[in-house]
Amino acid sequence: MPRESGHHDLMASRSAPPSATTSTRPGVFGGKAWRLGRVAGIEVAVDYTWVLIFMLVSVSVGARLRLAHEEWHGIATWGAGFVTSLLFFASIVLHELGHSLVAQRVGVRVRSITLFVFGGLAALESEPRRPRDEILIAVAGPLVSVALGIAFLAGARALGNAPGFRELIGEALEWLGRINLILAAFNVVPGFPLDGGRVLRGILWATTGSFERATAVAAATGSVFAYGLIAAGALTAIFAGQLLGGLWLVFIGWFLLFAARATVGQMVLERILESVRIGDVMATVEEARVARSETVEHLLTEAVLRRGQRTFYVVDRTGELLGLVTLRELSQVPADERAQRRLEEIMLDADRLALLLPEEDGWTALRRMAERRVNQLPVVRGGQLLGAVTRERLLAVVQTRLALADEGG
Repeated sequence: MPRESGHHDLMASRSAPPSATTSTRPGVFGGKAWRLGRVAGIEVAVDYTWVLIFMLVSVSVGARLRLAHEEWHGIATWGAGFVTSLLFFASIVLHELGHSLVAQRVGVRVRSITLFVFGGLAALESEPRRPRDEILIAVAGPLVSVALGIAFLAGARALGNAPGFRELIGEALEWLGRINLILAAFNVVPGFPLDGGRVLRGILWATTGSFERATAVAAATGSVFAYGLIAAGALTAIFAGQLLGGLWLVFIGWFLLFAARATVGQMVLERILESVRIGDVMATVEEARVARSETVEHLLTEAVLRRGQRTFYVVDRTGELLGLVTLRELSQVPADERAQRRLEEIMLDADRLALLLPEEDGWTALRRMAERRVNQLPVVRGGQLLGAVTRERLLAVVQTRLALADEGG
């Protein structure tokens, strides 16, 4: 079955695609991300947190060049810092494209690449189907970074100690070469969810034959590495007096720890929900069925205000689903028009809705809810409305099964 997957590398990692009709979508940490366009059919976006690291890289590189070469004009050094930062993040995109293109080659769909404060986050629709595919996808990114590092350093060496502007370019290229090689080296550390951790998972998967066991072991190694980073960051900040550098290590460690734990939690969630049949957990929606000719005012008065309902399914006399009306559509109708406006005028047509079949599983339902950013979905067969399933209901099933498993030892 498909799995939601994310590669989490340092400055290059791999979560629900939004509507493609807007210039923004939900970001990595709940804020906004701005779409930049598509590369090889994959959407590339920038999270709002990326602005922070972009400014830090620009300023630090510009300041380094300024201190090393006071004879250069300030515009030149700060401009070089800005351009170097752009090239650095272009390197991150290329790293992620390395993962993504290989993933597509082995049949794993890639939804998007997002730049954020810790680097890159590529959204894979599923986990690889075979251990070999996992390893190939994981090693592709670091190989791209190594190739970029060598190319940048070669460019710097070619310029040598050329005077003037060429020397400025050479120093910027040398920084880019070193940082790409450093990132490649960091990302091959065998701590999940870094690329090295994914290689470890692929090897364990091939050895044990169990994806779940391999994920648990690789995530445990990732957690150990993350705790090590947090401890190193704290010691650096306290005893070495490098507060900013120490805090940065702590934040990276926290992020990797969170990602490793989230991967295991998602695996457990997926395993449970894949065994849940939608037809067994859906709720009847008799009170939420409404006729297309019903007025907005009547629905607000009789159902919303009296019973607190917020979602309604518009059906015809045979029970066929025609559309959906929520409190949002109802509230957008001006008060003086509510007595005349009918639901068929404001409903979301059924062909625009995400629908479920009763034989589909709970994991498919939860993923579809995340993609559409909704909390419930109608269940239909042959166009007939059978019921609806909610996110709360699915999570209640998961909690019940986990509780039973705990009681059973």
